[in-house]
Amino acid sequence: MVLFKGSKIKKGQKQFDQGMAYYETQRYKEAVENFKRSSKFFHDGDEKKLSKRAEAFRLCAYGYTDMIETNFLKAIRSFGKANVIFSTEGFLDEAKHARTVQAQTQGELAILKAKNGEFIESARLFESAGALYSTTGLELEAAKARARSFVQRAAAMESDFDKAYYLERAVEEFKKGREDATRYEALALYSRAKSLISARENMKEAIDLLVKAHEKYVKVGSTTQTEKVKMLLEDLTEQVKIRPSEFGV
Repeated sequence: MVLFKGSKIKKGQKQFDQGMAYYETQRYKEAVENFKRSSKFFHDGDEKKLSKRAEAFRLCAYGYTDMIETNFLKAIRSFGKANVIFSTEGFLDEAKHARTVQAQTQGELAILKAKNGEFIESARLFESAGALYSTTGLELEAAKARARSFVQRAAAMESDFDKAYYLERAVEEFKKGREDATRYEALALYSRAKSLISARENMKEAIDLLVKAHEKYVKVGSTTQTEKVKMLLEDLTEQVKIRPSEFGV
């Protein structure tokens, strides 16, 4: 019986090593089969912990395969299940790896959702990705994911006031993530100015905000937005000159 178990364990390790070789060279479909056989051999050899580890790596290999095929939702589920197994069995480094890739996959799906106009769902996915990155100690990535979540929430808002609020939050997080936020700073300033114009409040501040937005759009080389802000600024300045009392100036 001992010899039987020893033989199974040896075979399980051989299959696992081959699976890892495939896994590390991104040959995920081959890795799936090796991990599957490894898990069974370890199970038959009464090495339940190692069997679970092989099963978790099989799920990760499935996840990568789904990522390549842009089936992001399936990939997220696979990495999530792998994380649970790794964590439960005490393979903490492997669990961290699974969570990191799950977060990356959620980011990819969030981008796809945003392209389809599903801004709130995109925001939710980015927010969740940020939480996962935080559990792995990747705080810069976590901040950038949170920032992108706020950008998507801004896109979902109808009022300029609400857009400005979320964009300002996004800028804060981008700075924490050490990523250039000039374009979003410009959009936040532009949205804040438009909200003041709509409410006919503090036109001097609105003009100041538009001037700053214009400078930032020039800095990032956004010709279309630069012209858009310039035209609004010129129009607003002219209106204030003609009817100052109407604009509270």
